[in-house]
Amino acid sequence: MPHHPVSFALHGGAGDMPQRDHGYAEHLAALQAIGTQVQSALQDGLPALDAVEMGVRLLEDCEHFNAGRGAVLNTLGEAELDASIMGGDGACGAVAATRRPRNPVTLARALLNDGRHVMLAGAHADAACERLGISMAEPEYFIIEDRQRQLERARAHATVMLDHDEPLGTVGAVARDRHGRLAAATSTGGMTNKAAGRVGDTGVIGAGTWANDQTCAISTTGHGESFIRVNAAAQIHWRMSLGHEPMHAAAELVIQQVVDCGGMGGLIGVDRDGLVCLPMSTLGMFRAWSELDAPVRSAVFR
Repeated sequence: MPHHPVSFALHGGAGDMPQRDHGYAEHLAALQAIGTQVQSALQDGLPALDAVEMGVRLLEDCEHFNAGRGAVLNTLGEAELDASIMGGDGACGAVAATRRPRNPVTLARALLNDGRHVMLAGAHADAACERLGISMAEPEYFIIEDRQRQLERARAHATVMLDHDEPLGTVGAVARDRHGRLAAATSTGGMTNKAAGRVGDTGVIGAGTWANDQTCAISTTGHGESFIRVNAAAQIHWRMSLGHEPMHAAAELVIQQVVDCGGMGGLIGVDRDGLVCLPMSTLGMFRAWSELDAPVRSAVFR
């Protein structure tokens, strides 16, 4: 097989983050470090599917982002977690409203490998951890004090808050490996004070995550309901495949559709040629990326 330069992107959520004196230095440092690990692994020959799982696992373990430990809390004060992963050959797995897998993306990957079902939800997804050999944690493991304070503020205002109203957010990864294969993965705790059992785009293949080796790999972040309504991630693939649109143009059109139906957010993408796109409708999106073996870069604002 040909030996391609590698490309990848990571996101840690998009939103209208306030400007802060520290410039979100800890978030950028985490993204830069994780991005460097992902790039190194890809350059050493790690397949794209393994690379996106690895990147999202590291982001789930980082309390600065709304996934895994440090996820936002629902109306009951629980962390309910969604994740999905897809390879460019069409294999995929997803989980929704889970409370026990230490790394939800790895449970999604186990479902992909198992091949029987694409998605499991709630307590039944939690129960599958033991059968599939997935590391589990007590529900309290995922809860941190900052998220409890955030929930209290949301309750006081009787509102549901997007994760990016705070400097934290949904996470995702896309990659093209040495053999030109593509993959994408996404993981989240959703929105603060969301209804128990609510599932956003992150757990929905086609809305929050999509990969096809002939077109692109996409991971989204933002107002999940709006991304579901426009079938955001898969729509970019179909625009490229049927309409022969370049990824950048297709992605910008889809982000505008999200805005037109009342939502906000951004996405990361890599196409079959290794080109990266990072469009957003918001003031910023936590992100790190490298295009065609270039040095890893990270940024928050536009």
